[in-house]
Amino acid sequence: MDTKNNWKNLWASRSAYEDILCSGDPQKVFMELKRANGFDVVKDGISYESFLSQYRQMREQLSRSLSEGESLRSVYEVGCGSGANLFLLEREGIACGGIDYSQSLLACAKQVLRAADIRCDEAYQLPAEPKYDAVISVSVFGYFTDEGYAEAVLEKMSQKAHFAVGILELADAEKKGAYTAYRKQIIRNYEERYKDLPRLFYSKAFFETFARRHGLDVEFCSVNMPDYWNSQFYFDCYLYKR
Repeated sequence: MDTKNNWKNLWASRSAYEDILCSGDPQKVFMELKRANGFDVVKDGISYESFLSQYRQMREQLSRSLSEGESLRSVYEVGCGSGANLFLLEREGIACGGIDYSQSLLACAKQVLRAADIRCDEAYQLPAEPKYDAVISVSVFGYFTDEGYAEAVLEKMSQKAHFAVGILELADAEKKGAYTAYRKQIIRNYEERYKDLPRLFYSKAFFETFARRHGLDVEFCSVNMPDYWNSQFYFDCYLYKR
């Protein structure tokens, strides 16, 4: 029997407070965008500094495949949601684009981003053109239905990227039991709350096989978010074109 997956319905109901998006305070805007993207599950949440740590690591990793003297010029995000990550990138002068299936979250993204290349569609409908220096997906692969879907999306991401692909916050298959036990400990009514909201776990071998088949270099990193409750159970993956 197939497990029901109601994530799409959940994301369709998420939105941000417009008064905060219009506040003119970049830090408040960013944190509200992240809240809309679901980072409000646990009471204390995640600090701005923790999100910045993740962002800085991502920027560094994505730039590894660039030639000396080159800088990252463009980034596309699969599952961009409210546009929080793209918001930081645009503030550094990096051209951005994104795709997401939630119209309500994309409405938030369009309110704060300059990017015109924002598309409402399923991840596997990612167009190969135009190409971007790097293509990322942050905290999204866990919501896919299965590895076959994930591989199809990875294929599209690889085609779209000039230099690098980054997939962040992947739930580690080796730590699935510990992850579930911890979540039950910190989230009240966990079983009821997450019924029909499955999480897809990945082995590093899945990405190593993909990289080998496509002639890519692969690198795994720990999730660099000191106060993120899930970081101990997650890993990041970067794929580089040779």
